[in-house]
Amino acid sequence: MQYACTAATERNARCRHWVGDQRAKVFCSLHQQRKDAGEAVEIAPKPDVALYKFNLNGKWRDKLLELGIPEKDPDFGAKEAKHVAHAQQFGREAYAIRKEVADSGVPVFGKEGIQNVSLYETLQDLLAEYEVVDIHIRPRRDGTRWISVLVINFSHGGRSISNQPALDTTLEFLSSSCWGFCHVWANPPQDDGRIVHTINSSHREVDKQPELVLRLNGGLWSTEPYVEPELDY
Repeated sequence: MQYACTAATERNARCRHWVGDQRAKVFCSLHQQRKDAGEAVEIAPKPDVALYKFNLNGKWRDKLLELGIPEKDPDFGAKEAKHVAHAQQFGREAYAIRKEVADSGVPVFGKEGIQNVSLYETLQDLLAEYEVVDIHIRPRRDGTRWISVLVINFSHGGRSISNQPALDTTLEFLSSSCWGFCHVWANPPQDDGRIVHTINSSHREVDKQPELVLRLNGGLWSTEPYVEPELDY
Protein backbone atom coordinates (compact mmCIF):
# COMPACT_ATOMS: atom_id res chain seq x y z
CA MET A 1 0.00 0.00 0.00
CA GLN A 2 1.28 3.42 -0.91
CA TYR A 3 1.15 6.32 1.56
CA ALA A 4 1.62 10.01 0.77
CA CYS A 5 4.52 11.91 2.32
CA THR A 6 3.24 13.80 5.37
CA ALA A 7 5.27 16.94 4.69
CA ALA A 8 3.72 20.24 3.66
CA THR A 9 4.91 21.97 0.51
CA GLU A 10 5.97 25.62 0.52
CA ARG A 11 2.36 26.56 -0.26
CA ASN A 12 0.89 24.39 2.51
CA ALA A 13 -0.35 21.53 0.35
CA ARG A 14 0.44 17.92 1.17
CA CYS A 15 3.43 16.55 -0.73
CA ARG A 16 2.53 14.44 -3.77
CA HIS A 17 5.36 11.92 -3.35
CA TRP A 18 5.14 8.47 -1.75
CA VAL A 19 6.83 6.91 1.25
CA GLY A 20 5.68 3.29 1.02
CA ASP A 21 4.59 1.66 4.27
CA GLN A 22 3.09 4.31 6.60
CA ARG A 23 4.47 2.47 9.65
CA ALA A 24 8.05 2.72 8.44
CA LYS A 25 8.36 6.25 7.04
CA VAL A 26 6.62 9.61 7.19
CA PHE A 27 8.62 11.63 4.63
CA CYS A 28 9.56 11.07 1.01
CA SER A 29 13.26 10.92 0.18
CA LEU A 30 13.39 14.63 -0.71
CA HIS A 31 11.85 15.84 2.55
CA GLN A 32 13.83 13.31 4.58
CA GLN A 33 17.07 14.64 3.05
CA ARG A 34 16.06 18.17 4.02
CA LYS A 35 15.27 17.06 7.55
CA ASP A 36 18.58 15.19 7.84
CA ALA A 37 20.37 18.33 6.64
CA GLY A 38 18.85 20.28 9.53
CA GLU A 39 16.18 22.11 7.55
CA ALA A 40 12.75 22.64 9.05
CA VAL A 41 10.17 20.32 7.49
CA GLU A 42 6.57 21.25 8.25
CA ILE A 43 3.87 18.61 8.60
CA ALA A 44 0.86 18.93 6.30
CA PRO A 45 -1.99 20.80 8.03
CA LYS A 46 -5.29 19.38 9.23
CA PRO A 47 -8.28 19.76 6.92
CA ASP A 48 -10.81 22.45 7.77
CA VAL A 49 -13.44 20.46 5.89
CA ALA A 50 -13.79 16.70 5.39
CA LEU A 51 -16.25 15.66 2.68
CA TYR A 52 -17.37 12.08 3.16
CA LYS A 53 -18.85 10.60 -0.04
CA PHE A 54 -20.25 7.16 -0.72
CA ASN A 55 -22.31 5.40 -3.36
CA LEU A 56 -26.00 4.75 -2.68
CA ASN A 57 -28.23 2.06 -4.10
CA GLY A 58 -31.80 2.91 -5.08
CA LYS A 59 -33.33 1.59 -1.85
CA TRP A 60 -31.16 3.79 0.39
CA ARG A 61 -31.52 6.78 -1.91
CA ASP A 62 -35.31 6.59 -1.59
CA LYS A 63 -35.10 6.09 2.17
CA LEU A 64 -32.86 9.13 2.67
CA LEU A 65 -35.00 11.28 0.38
CA GLU A 66 -38.02 10.37 2.52
CA LEU A 67 -36.09 11.60 5.57
CA GLY A 68 -35.67 15.00 3.94
CA ILE A 69 -32.13 14.81 2.56
CA PRO A 70 -32.08 17.04 -0.55
CA GLU A 71 -30.75 16.27 -4.01
CA LYS A 72 -28.33 18.66 -5.69
CA ASP A 73 -27.34 18.71 -9.35
CA PRO A 74 -23.86 20.25 -9.69
CA ASP A 75 -22.41 21.78 -12.84
CA PHE A 76 -19.85 19.07 -13.67
CA GLY A 77 -18.18 21.11 -16.40
CA ALA A 78 -17.58 24.04 -14.06
CA LYS A 79 -16.37 21.66 -11.33
CA GLU A 80 -13.85 20.01 -13.67
CA ALA A 81 -12.55 23.39 -14.85
CA LYS A 82 -12.17 24.50 -11.23
CA HIS A 83 -10.11 21.40 -10.40
CA VAL A 84 -7.86 21.97 -13.42
CA ALA A 85 -7.30 25.61 -12.45
CA HIS A 86 -6.63 24.62 -8.82
CA ALA A 87 -4.01 22.09 -9.91
CA GLN A 88 -2.34 24.64 -12.19
CA GLN A 89 -2.32 27.17 -9.37
CA PHE A 90 -0.12 24.78 -7.36
CA GLY A 91 2.05 23.75 -10.30
CA ARG A 92 0.51 20.29 -10.57
CA GLU A 93 -0.60 18.19 -13.51
CA ALA A 94 -4.39 17.87 -13.16
CA TYR A 95 -4.59 14.45 -14.86
CA ALA A 96 -1.41 12.90 -13.46
CA ILE A 97 -3.30 10.52 -11.17
CA ARG A 98 -6.65 9.94 -12.87
CA LYS A 99 -6.67 10.35 -16.64
CA GLU A 100 -10.42 10.93 -16.82
CA VAL A 101 -10.93 13.23 -13.80
CA ALA A 102 -8.95 16.34 -12.82
CA ASP A 103 -7.36 16.43 -9.36
CA SER A 104 -5.30 19.01 -7.53
CA GLY A 105 -4.61 16.94 -4.41
CA VAL A 106 -2.93 13.68 -3.52
CA PRO A 107 -4.58 10.29 -2.90
CA VAL A 108 -3.23 9.59 0.60
CA PHE A 109 -3.17 5.82 0.10
CA GLY A 110 -2.15 5.80 -3.53
CA LYS A 111 -4.15 5.25 -6.69
CA GLU A 112 -5.59 1.97 -5.43
CA GLY A 113 -6.69 3.30 -2.04
CA ILE A 114 -7.45 0.82 0.74
CA GLN A 115 -9.73 -2.22 0.67
CA ASN A 116 -12.10 -3.95 3.10
CA VAL A 117 -12.31 -1.07 5.53
CA SER A 118 -14.32 -0.32 8.66
CA LEU A 119 -15.36 3.34 8.73
CA TYR A 120 -17.15 3.29 12.09
CA GLU A 121 -14.00 4.51 13.84
CA THR A 122 -13.46 7.10 11.12
CA LEU A 123 -16.88 8.55 11.78
CA GLN A 124 -16.20 8.74 15.51
CA ASP A 125 -12.96 10.63 14.76
CA LEU A 126 -14.76 13.06 12.46
CA LEU A 127 -17.68 13.64 14.82
CA ALA A 128 -15.24 14.42 17.64
CA GLU A 129 -13.37 16.96 15.50
CA TYR A 130 -16.05 18.61 13.33
CA GLU A 131 -19.69 19.61 13.03
CA VAL A 132 -21.92 18.04 10.37
CA VAL A 133 -23.05 21.11 8.43
CA ASP A 134 -24.63 19.57 5.32
CA ILE A 135 -25.88 16.27 3.89
CA HIS A 136 -27.10 15.92 0.33
CA ILE A 137 -27.42 13.48 -2.56
CA ARG A 138 -25.89 14.15 -5.95
CA PRO A 139 -25.35 12.16 -9.17
CA ARG A 140 -21.99 10.78 -10.31
CA ARG A 141 -21.01 9.25 -13.62
CA ASP A 142 -19.62 5.73 -13.25
CA GLY A 143 -18.42 4.70 -16.68
CA THR A 144 -21.50 4.75 -18.90
CA ARG A 145 -24.07 4.97 -16.08
CA TRP A 146 -25.11 7.49 -13.44
CA ILE A 147 -25.23 6.56 -9.77
CA SER A 148 -26.27 8.43 -6.63
CA VAL A 149 -23.72 9.63 -4.09
CA LEU A 150 -24.40 10.85 -0.56
CA VAL A 151 -22.15 13.70 0.60
CA ILE A 152 -21.64 14.57 4.28
CA ASN A 153 -19.86 17.84 5.04
CA PHE A 154 -17.83 17.75 8.27
CA SER A 155 -16.59 21.27 8.94
CA HIS A 156 -15.02 23.53 11.55
CA GLY A 157 -17.06 26.51 12.62
CA GLY A 158 -20.20 25.68 10.70
CA ARG A 159 -23.78 25.38 11.86
CA SER A 160 -24.86 21.81 12.61
CA ILE A 161 -27.70 20.41 10.51
CA SER A 162 -31.09 20.32 12.19
CA ASN A 163 -32.33 17.08 10.57
CA GLN A 164 -31.14 14.74 13.32
CA PRO A 165 -33.18 11.68 12.16
CA ALA A 166 -31.55 11.88 8.73
CA LEU A 167 -28.09 12.19 10.29
CA ASP A 168 -28.69 9.28 12.69
CA THR A 169 -29.94 7.01 9.89
CA THR A 170 -27.02 7.95 7.66
CA LEU A 171 -24.44 7.26 10.37
CA GLU A 172 -26.11 3.92 11.16
CA PHE A 173 -25.90 2.98 7.48
CA LEU A 174 -22.21 3.86 7.34
CA SER A 175 -21.20 2.30 10.63
CA SER A 176 -22.58 -1.19 10.18
CA SER A 177 -20.65 -2.10 7.06
CA CYS A 178 -17.42 -3.25 5.51
CA TRP A 179 -16.45 -1.07 2.56
CA GLY A 180 -14.67 -2.81 -0.29
CA PHE A 181 -12.87 0.33 -1.45
CA CYS A 182 -11.95 3.63 0.19
CA HIS A 183 -9.93 6.57 -1.16
CA VAL A 184 -8.82 9.64 0.79
CA TRP A 185 -7.77 12.83 -1.04
CA ALA A 186 -5.79 15.62 0.63
CA ASN A 187 -6.30 18.79 -1.39
CA PRO A 188 -4.29 22.05 -1.44
CA PRO A 189 -5.71 25.20 0.21
CA GLN A 190 -8.68 26.91 -1.41
CA ASP A 191 -8.56 30.62 -2.29
CA ASP A 192 -9.93 31.41 1.18
CA GLY A 193 -7.19 29.33 2.82
CA ARG A 194 -9.45 26.45 3.84
CA ILE A 195 -8.18 22.92 3.25
CA VAL A 196 -10.65 20.29 2.08
CA HIS A 197 -10.10 16.53 2.23
CA THR A 198 -12.45 13.97 0.70
CA ILE A 199 -13.16 10.38 1.75
CA ASN A 200 -14.78 8.24 -0.95
CA SER A 201 -16.12 4.75 -0.23
CA SER A 202 -17.92 2.14 -2.31
CA HIS A 203 -18.94 -1.54 -2.44
CA ARG A 204 -20.70 -1.82 0.92
CA GLU A 205 -20.84 -5.36 2.32
CA VAL A 206 -22.90 -5.82 5.47
CA ASP A 207 -21.83 -9.34 6.51
CA LYS A 208 -18.14 -9.17 5.64
CA GLN A 209 -15.55 -8.58 8.37
CA PRO A 210 -13.24 -5.63 7.65
CA GLU A 211 -9.47 -5.98 7.53
CA LEU A 212 -8.51 -2.36 8.20
CA VAL A 213 -9.72 0.69 10.11
CA LEU A 214 -9.30 4.21 8.69
CA ARG A 215 -8.27 6.84 11.28
CA LEU A 216 -8.15 10.64 10.98
CA ASN A 217 -4.72 10.69 12.67
CA GLY A 218 -4.59 14.45 13.16
CA GLY A 219 -5.59 15.05 9.55
CA LEU A 220 -2.75 12.93 8.14
CA TRP A 221 -4.88 9.76 7.90
CA SER A 222 -3.64 6.27 8.72
CA THR A 223 -4.82 2.69 8.89
CA GLU A 224 -4.69 0.07 11.60
CA PRO A 225 -5.75 -3.59 11.68
CA TYR A 226 -9.41 -4.19 12.42
CA VAL A 227 -10.12 -5.81 15.79
CA GLU A 228 -13.55 -7.28 16.30
CA PRO A 229 -15.15 -5.72 19.38
CA GLU A 230 -15.76 -7.92 22.40
CA LEU A 231 -19.41 -8.36 23.29
CA ASP A 232 -20.58 -7.92 26.88
CA TYR A 233 -23.10 -10.63 27.60
